Amino acid sequence: MTSDRSQRMIRRLVEQAGGPDASLEWLCDTCARELEVSGAAVALIVSGHDPGSIASSDEVASAVVDLQFRTGEGPAIDAHRGGLAVIEPELATSTRWPVLGPEALAAGAEALFAFPLRAGAARFGALTLYRDRSGPLGDGLFAAAQTMAEVACEVTLRLQAQVPPGSLHQIIDHLGDQRTVIYQATGMVMVQLGVGPEGAGAALRARAYVTDRPVRDVAADVVDRRIRFEL
Repeated sequence: MTSDRSQRMIRRLVEQAGGPDASLEWLCDTCARELEVSGAAVALIVSGHDPGSIASSDEVASAVVDLQFRTGEGPAIDAHRGGLAVIEPELATSTRWPVLGPEALAAGAEALFAFPLRAGAARFGALTLYRDRSGPLGDGLFAAAQTMAEVACEVTLRLQAQVPPGSLHQIIDHLGDQRTVIYQATGMVMVQLGVGPEGAGAALRARAYVTDRPVRDVAADVVDRRIRFEL
């Protein structure tokens, strides 16, 4: 259940942003301003390791989410799976995410934080925060970040409630279109390599990682038969 504080923040966000469609971007900007972090992104997760940003405050925040999809590891994935906040204040010295860590540092993030988006027992993503310097969240900011995640969850649900049953809001649908291409490519790679979905997904992410391209672009090349995976 959303707290009274969250409900007040939701109303203020919608009013200040000019409507619910713009409120997630406004929320990310507010997180960056009020939580003493450098940026924020709202990531939806369809399965256990496929975060996709539907709103972000800046390019680094969006890149941090995309890197987690490419590498299959990171705070949003862990927060989604475990249902708990994930705090990594010293990314440079951490061995928590051996592949993501150096990439996120290179992108400009030195501390990462993620808070799950959940409605009851259902979890569907995470509010991901980054800071361009190391260090924990300041006094009182952890609770404030949890409230922001609650607000992000409620606003996302309200967006979806605007559209008829059986359809998706355009913000969510755009992410779904990207994921459809990736799922199609995963099926093709399964056949090409004779592996299961996990192996095919790992192969796609590995190709994206070594070529420094978004996974969706590599997947599109597979679907369009410009790339073929060989045993």
